Amino acid sequence: MSVNYPDNAQGMAIPEDVAEPQDQANLTPDSTQMARLDRLVSSLYACVDSEEGFHPFLNCIREELHLTSASFAVFQKEPQKKGLYGWNIGYPPGIISLMLKTGLVFKDKAIAEALENGPNSLFSYANGDPDYDLLAEMSTFSRTWIRAAGIIDSATIAFTNRYQQHVILVLNRHKSLSVFDQGDMALLARLKKHIEIAIDLYERIHRSDQVFNNLKTSISLLKQPVAIFSPVTTLITASPTFVAMGSRYGAFHIDEEEKLIAFKDEGFGLAFYTQLGLYVSGETSALDDSDTLYLHTGALPLRFSLTPVKNQNTHNHNVLVEIFDPNQCREPCPEEIQKILKVTDSEARVCLGLLKGSSPADIAEQLGLAISTVRGYIKSILQKNNFNRQVDLVAHLLRICS
Repeated sequence: MSVNYPDNAQGMAIPEDVAEPQDQANLTPDSTQMARLDRLVSSLYACVDSEEGFHPFLNCIREELHLTSASFAVFQKEPQKKGLYGWNIGYPPGIISLMLKTGLVFKDKAIAEALENGPNSLFSYANGDPDYDLLAEMSTFSRTWIRAAGIIDSATIAFTNRYQQHVILVLNRHKSLSVFDQGDMALLARLKKHIEIAIDLYERIHRSDQVFNNLKTSISLLKQPVAIFSPVTTLITASPTFVAMGSRYGAFHIDEEEKLIAFKDEGFGLAFYTQLGLYVSGETSALDDSDTLYLHTGALPLRFSLTPVKNQNTHNHNVLVEIFDPNQCREPCPEEIQKILKVTDSEARVCLGLLKGSSPADIAEQLGLAISTVRGYIKSILQKNNFNRQVDLVAHLLRICS
């Protein structure tokens, strides 16, 4: 086989001789598979510095292996399980978002087995048995979606990266085709080491201090409490006021070594990084107003707003994080809100409740209204003022009042 291994953007040469894992060495691909491997490897390395991440590779491997769907994701196992970033193709709209947000992703048999099997594994459920019943061992959730998608077999490649995070590639095949056979597994065994190298190069690029120097300088000059994350969910930089706010409330601090925000409230931290991962991957179909992040501090809660910074038609991007502190804001009166927004007096009072971090149920109790009435007011406010989400309305009010 002859494969041209490109150098990455930082001048690192990729090894010419990449051997398959020893436990798969007896699986030797034939000449047809070697040609397919050439195409897959070329597609894989072309993604290293692509704005689309590894979406083009997933498209290529779906075509070469006749897949119905595939996912390529990076997970943290310790100290708590969470999805960091990734790409997928062929899944029902919103299913990945839902699984990440609810934690169901860790009940998926392929993900769970890959996490438990250790840092270096390659397997398929059927193991070459054409009579294997995939549904027999599945949970109710997995069984429902597998039956709907018509999947007959799944193959999984798993390994850990240099940051001790788990990289998992799941490949699903439709029941109209056969299960993954020995030739397919031989192909994946040869491809596995290339995937490890490609993800390492991708992470080096998106963690590079040199790439983000200008951005860091710009953020450091801002008076607003803002931070920005890279496409691999590592913290690029945070403004001094962002850092100071964490210290003021004792709610979080910046871990410079791990390049992350370490939250005192672990539950909030998990919710924050789950939503961050969804924005990085572009999987925002399951996000709605209930995803507004409020960090309780003993005073009025801090509001975290996440905004993807992306180019049109790309699948991976940076994420801007802003904090709004209602404790530092002057509370407006209903008349002032009516000068800012197209609202009635009653709607302005609902806006005041939202500004204080109250839920629709709390606002209904405070104003002596039915909760359905309050929700109707919120819907009307958003429509009249061209806001898509409740969090955007609150952010707008906070900016004006701060």
